[in-house]
Amino acid sequence: MSVESIEKRRHLRHLVNEPFIAYHQDSEFIGAVVNMSVSGAAVHLDVELDADLESDTIVKLDFQRIGEIRTRVVHPLVGGFAVEFLFDSEQDRELIDRLWKVLNEYAPCSGRPR
Repeated sequence: MSVESIEKRRHLRHLVNEPFIAYHQDSEFIGAVVNMSVSGAAVHLDVELDADLESDTIVKLDFQRIGEIRTRVVHPLVGGFAVEFLFDSEQDRELIDRLWKVLNEYAPCSGRPR
């Protein structure tokens, strides 16, 4: 990853391992987030999709510890894709608070084993 792409990120990303169930149209698939910030994530899928999810595709990710987050695919990745979280900052305040709590557990100074 180039320095330019890192500098363009709005929020610090953390290496994580948070499982989810994804929902897209009539499909459901399982995966895990491999890195995440408060604004988006890179996800890895447990199965290979028949077709790549195109940019701007809406996918719902359901996390056991956070809840259901509506996302937009930003670009495909090998074995998964990158998403932007689609929050309404007022309506989704509780959801955002849970996301921050999980992210803080993965922060280097949190003491959480990796």
